[in-house]
Amino acid sequence: MSLLLAFIFLGIFVYLSWRNLVWGAGLTIAFLPAYLWRLEIFSLPTTFLELMILSLFVIFLLKDGRWQSINFSLQSNQRNLLSKPWRFLLLLWLLASVLALVVNPSYGALGLWRAYFLEPMMFFIVLLYSVRSRADLKIIIAAGGFLIFWLFGATLYQKFFQWNYLPNWPGRMSAVFPYPNALGLLAAPWAGFFSVFWLYQKKSRYSYLFIILFFLAVVLVFLAKSKGAMLAIVIFLFFYLILAKKVRKWGQPVALLFILAAFLFFNAGTYLKKSLLELGSPQIDLSASSLEIRSDQWQETFAMLKDNFWLGAGLDGYQAAMRPYHQTPWLEIYLYPHNIFLNFWSELGFFGLLVFLCMVFYISHFLYLLLKEKNPLAWPLLLSWLIWFGHGLADVPYFKNDLSILFFLLLFLTLWAKDNREEAAIF
Repeated sequence: MSLLLAFIFLGIFVYLSWRNLVWGAGLTIAFLPAYLWRLEIFSLPTTFLELMILSLFVIFLLKDGRWQSINFSLQSNQRNLLSKPWRFLLLLWLLASVLALVVNPSYGALGLWRAYFLEPMMFFIVLLYSVRSRADLKIIIAAGGFLIFWLFGATLYQKFFQWNYLPNWPGRMSAVFPYPNALGLLAAPWAGFFSVFWLYQKKSRYSYLFIILFFLAVVLVFLAKSKGAMLAIVIFLFFYLILAKKVRKWGQPVALLFILAAFLFFNAGTYLKKSLLELGSPQIDLSASSLEIRSDQWQETFAMLKDNFWLGAGLDGYQAAMRPYHQTPWLEIYLYPHNIFLNFWSELGFFGLLVFLCMVFYISHFLYLLLKEKNPLAWPLLLSWLIWFGHGLADVPYFKNDLSILFFLLLFLTLWAKDNREEAAIF
């Protein structure tokens, strides 16, 4: 029955995607959690999200005979919309992922490679060559808004009707996800994007919708009780109030008042000292805080990486590699180190970490150029990236089906904004 429903929905998706590839891309974004719908076709495991992306990519190749113009040259030509640095970086990114697969060859690692590297890049290519106008980008951003809207509805249903109850995380909401942080990781970058997006649109009658979407995304993070996501949103919104020319005349006094209130009335100084102490000297016992557990995990991960400096643990190899270094038996070994640098280093090796750092450098450069030319998408994208990165300092913002797609979606939006400044005031 589940397989029959999947094929019915997939048929509808294929029909709409053939009519308009951007519709298909928008549906993929709107239903990113579809990876939770796991299926078997001819005894091969897959997810509905994977079927959507593969179908979309095949349609992309077949429609208008695009498959005939495929070439793997890194040389500049009119048909290749990526600049040469990005072509090399994405090729190196794919190469690093293949090497990580070779380091830990297993059927499980192959599945993760498809979901975290191959399929996100396929989706990125579809976006790059299909989203060419302001009307197209409206669909993509509206899809992100719809994602936040229905996740909010699912979260309210979970809260009031005890659906998808999580006994290991009492009082924390997760919408359709199996754990709360999954909701926070997906919603937080959208909160950053919609928080200021409405300010940079030309007298848009939809401004109130973007403000509502911002609040819905923040409420999702709050109900998930994702401390890292909440902290990242607060810090970088203060960053915006202080530095953004559009609001800093009143934003700087407001930010200063909140900071003073935090230190005078809410013991922010004491909390900061306590956090630094927990990071530097974690006390691992049954009363250990989440920050102390993170710090202890990072120290054990560093010990593992000293012995596996170049290759890391390989794709899907972190837990097995950590067993000889794990000193606290009652604490589980997590899937990843929960730090953005250690995540990529352990999974992709030192070469993969270097490629990631180069990508971060180029993304930062593009964001700087967007700010310099006063692009309407500059601040929405900057806040999305900062929250994504800041939250990632204590979590895993990439290694999940939906989050890897989100990364390449943000990358696409950044490149699109740089090449389409005149159309960046979308609504």
